[in-house]
Amino acid sequence: MKGKIFLHNVLLLLLVFGFVESWGYSQEQKQEEKKEEQKEPEAVDIEDAAKEGNKAPDVGYTKEEYDEFQKALNKPDLKLRAEGLSQFIKTHPSSKLNEHAMNAFPTIMKQLYEQKDMATLGSVAEGFLQMKPDDVLALGSAMEAFHSTKDYAKAVKYGEAYYVKQPSAQVAQLLAHSYGELKNDAKFASYAEKCIPEMNAKDAFPYSAKLSYYYADRKDIPRAAQHCQKMMAAYGEGETPPGYTSERWVQEKARAYSIIGRNYYERKQFGNAVGAYNNSLKYYRQNDEAYYYLGMCFWQANDSVTALKSFAKAYSLNKPYSKTARSSMETLYKQLHNGSLEGIDAILRTATAEMK
Repeated sequence: MKGKIFLHNVLLLLLVFGFVESWGYSQEQKQEEKKEEQKEPEAVDIEDAAKEGNKAPDVGYTKEEYDEFQKALNKPDLKLRAEGLSQFIKTHPSSKLNEHAMNAFPTIMKQLYEQKDMATLGSVAEGFLQMKPDDVLALGSAMEAFHSTKDYAKAVKYGEAYYVKQPSAQVAQLLAHSYGELKNDAKFASYAEKCIPEMNAKDAFPYSAKLSYYYADRKDIPRAAQHCQKMMAAYGEGETPPGYTSERWVQEKARAYSIIGRNYYERKQFGNAVGAYNNSLKYYRQNDEAYYYLGMCFWQANDSVTALKSFAKAYSLNKPYSKTARSSMETLYKQLHNGSLEGIDAILRTATAEMK
């Protein structure tokens, strides 16, 4: 019985001790939480708070700038719109609205092109290039606009820069034409050579014709002949190229076939040379060069009789090849007559009569 009482008292003490400890911890926690609730908030400056509340977000431009930008952007006249946007950019170089101003120019240039207002397009494109020198659209627009208005100096200025970025036969053709108008033959030849291979024979004709003169003047007979052949391939018998009279076209064909014949002769293709020179004579009977080289071709072919007649005809024309033709004729005649010139005058008289 005493054991049961003792055990009961021990359990009672444990329960009391646990309750007291738990209650003490709970009371301590409640006191700490009460202290936190009673702590006063930090003081706030009312004026600073008001200023912070009214502060607008930083967008990179002021309301005044925005209004100015909108005024320029909404101008209905495209030229005035471009000028207004350009002035805005110059006036506000650090404004974040400049990106939007710059992005408006491609649309302006495209609309001007569609309206075929090339004078304004050239001005707008050139102004934009001062701000963005490498812009491809602006370079192309300036090139075409200035070519259209016949300001060829500016057309080649912007066109060459555009060709570096966007090379094509069409751009080369425009540059060739512009340099031709500027009388810059070397630049013309450079760009004409780039565009001709991509063109059909008739479209390429004016460029081939001019190149045939350019290379002939520089004694580059192979290239001159190459372009003469392209000329002849462009128009058939009975056709006349635009801008040519029938008389002038006859003269051009005589000249072209003569150059083709000279090229064959220098390559020792004497049969082809004879055919080309005979074609030249068909259009111009008094071509002293043709008769002289026919004489040389027949001499090479051991047709001495025909060679002497050809030299005699070249001599009878009294033109630049006359002296050379007479010298060659005498040399050949002497070879055939043991060093004698007796009887040569008869050949000369016959040739002269045939040329009348």
